[in-house]
Amino acid sequence: MAETGNVALKEDDIRFDESGERLLYKALERFWHPVLYARELVEDKPVPATLLGEPLVVARLGGEARAFRDLCPHRGTAISLGWVEDDALRCAYHGWKFGSDGMCTEIPARFGTKIPGRARLTAYPTTEQAGMIWVCLSDEPELPVPQFPQYTDPAFRIVTVDSYDWNCALPRRIENYVDFAHFAWVHDGVLGDRNQPEVPDHGIDRVAGELRFDHPGMAEPPSSGKNKALDSGEPVEVKIDYRLFMPNTVLLDQWMPSLEQRYLLFFAVCPTGPKTCRSFTLMGRDYSFDERTDQEMLDFNALVIGQDLPLVQSQRPEELPMDLSAEIQIRGADRVAVEYRRWLREIAYA
Repeated sequence: MAETGNVALKEDDIRFDESGERLLYKALERFWHPVLYARELVEDKPVPATLLGEPLVVARLGGEARAFRDLCPHRGTAISLGWVEDDALRCAYHGWKFGSDGMCTEIPARFGTKIPGRARLTAYPTTEQAGMIWVCLSDEPELPVPQFPQYTDPAFRIVTVDSYDWNCALPRRIENYVDFAHFAWVHDGVLGDRNQPEVPDHGIDRVAGELRFDHPGMAEPPSSGKNKALDSGEPVEVKIDYRLFMPNTVLLDQWMPSLEQRYLLFFAVCPTGPKTCRSFTLMGRDYSFDERTDQEMLDFNALVIGQDLPLVQSQRPEELPMDLSAEIQIRGADRVAVEYRRWLREIAYA
């Protein structure tokens, strides 16, 4: 075994193969990814999206979300420039019409003639979960769609954050989201305290297709945006449980014992390209169901994102190295990152 930063690395952790990042990017085709919020999908208009560099068109046909390659087989026009008509997609260029299965059902210029079998859109598995439209570029997704059980629970108020794009790879964005050590430095006075930077011991386990881990205890400033509505004059003690649905989604469940209240974050990342991503966020709480608190939550989220953005976008390489020895790993503090990277390697080299 080799060591880096006091973390013992297994033989499989060190593979000097520059294609590892490309293998991971290709392997991501086997997983579900969010491409847009369901609220963005109106009944009569298709919506363009991008997943792993693939231009998509998403439409609601027959009441169900459907996703296709954004390419008409006739002359290569973007189907997203057309419209929904009679639960089918109409191409804006020559009026070809495609059903919910992608098959062409009408060619107006030669009405009544036999339609070629090749006249069909490339369709992808599509589903709707937790207010998001999820797409997989493989016919057989490797893992189920990530779950947000509280999304439909009336005991929680859910706030949707507008999606946003970053110039970094999906794994860099996820790793930033679950990096305990940066709280005290990047989010001093917001999520952490530079006078108490040490990361406490924490457990981590694999459960089905998830990494489950916890932050056993931290104190947040009472003036922090998401804590204003709690009316607490003292630092808010919190315990956080994480579920990281491999490879792209985090459910953060924060419990405030002294107040007996919960705060939730459901965070999912779409790899739009090898070095770009789009983030989707839902915030939930079981207290203060008013619009003022909604805005305080949104402002708080915008603050945290703004603090992280320049640092994450400065990371080089933009893609997460598949060789764990390429960057220094610190025992304890980087435990979640190490386990996440190890699982990503398994995905890449499967």
